[in-house]
Amino acid sequence: MKRIILTTILLLASTTILFAFDIFAEEEEPTRKVYLENETSLILYRDKSLEPQLLLGITADYEDEGYRAHTTLQFDAVHNELSASQLALSLFWGDQVLTAGWMTHPWGSASLSHVVDVLNAQDLRCGIIDDLEAMKQPELMFSLTTYWDRSSLDIVLKPGFLPTSLENTGRWSLIPAQFASVTLHEEETESLEKFGGGARYRIQSSAIDLGLLYYNGYYPQSGYTNITFDPSTFAITGADTIYTRYQLIGLESSSLVGPFTLALEGGFFLSEDTNGSDSGLYNSKWAYLAELSYTHSASGTFLAVAYQGHYVLNFPSSPMDVDVLASYGGKAYANTIIAAAEAKFFREKLACRVAGTYQVESTGYLMLASATYALGDNLSCFLKTTWYGSIEPKESIYHTWDANDSLQIGLKAWF
Repeated sequence: MKRIILTTILLLASTTILFAFDIFAEEEEPTRKVYLENETSLILYRDKSLEPQLLLGITADYEDEGYRAHTTLQFDAVHNELSASQLALSLFWGDQVLTAGWMTHPWGSASLSHVVDVLNAQDLRCGIIDDLEAMKQPELMFSLTTYWDRSSLDIVLKPGFLPTSLENTGRWSLIPAQFASVTLHEEETESLEKFGGGARYRIQSSAIDLGLLYYNGYYPQSGYTNITFDPSTFAITGADTIYTRYQLIGLESSSLVGPFTLALEGGFFLSEDTNGSDSGLYNSKWAYLAELSYTHSASGTFLAVAYQGHYVLNFPSSPMDVDVLASYGGKAYANTIIAAAEAKFFREKLACRVAGTYQVESTGYLMLASATYALGDNLSCFLKTTWYGSIEPKESIYHTWDANDSLQIGLKAWF
């Protein structure tokens, strides 16, 4: 009951705060938009277990000539959790936009995956979905964007950071086997000591959009230090998590030729462990991505295929090094192929999407398929299915989640 009361207060307070900005209005009438969403579904897993879902959300947007306030809250009634994907305020003056709050901020030019979109970590507590933005974890950020005729400068600051969200137990756990029964002491990340920031300069022309990036922050995946052992069995009993500071020097580009778009991303991640001598810190690496997509202007049909890879420098030989623990088969490199297709039918009432990922070194794969049918202007039903697995029994996220294949059916309404 206390959680329900708190949820109601927060929803009402957020909406009231947004509308209170009327006192700053001058001549033009401000715009207010409030959306309520309800998503009810049932998930059937391969082990025949059922999991209901009931998500309640509110989005409130208030925009005036010089500012915009945006709030998006969601309440998970099954797990009794309240979360905010955005609580942000933007100020506009001239060609500048200053935004501050709890939010996500995208970098990168591709659509299927990214290697330079490093500002927000992923939430993997419920697996992988085919929406990159929805998998991001919002956090406290400040951004300042300045626009010119054919270029822009984007500066982002973060007072601390949130690491990748993982489950420690249950079907979605990704804790390495060596650390399954280990007592972990988590390092504090939401402090000014973990300050990060960067900038992206973009140039737009008729032939190509080009972006140059620099970022100084932390890898969202943790390493391990101060590992303790049982003296009789030599089994690991305890460890401290530690996060690696790095600098990214990156490049992103996209070029449009008729219905085809070629997107390229790449960067060098310079680790604080420059010589790769600390087994608890991640080494420097190169990361790269190329994506070719096709969009049919008349029907809106979309097809895309992407290649993504990375190469770790000074790759270690110790099986307890974090680079080895995070690798596929103990290799310094990784190569992944991603493809997706989406189309609409029956006068755009039915939207279908299929996407797949294949990780070469681990032979791991992921398949996602969904169909959404509009029953009305504010009501739709959907069907989603997910398959994880690997061709060979090699360790990877796909092999670990092999039993988590699922089928989801539900209704979504908005007002």
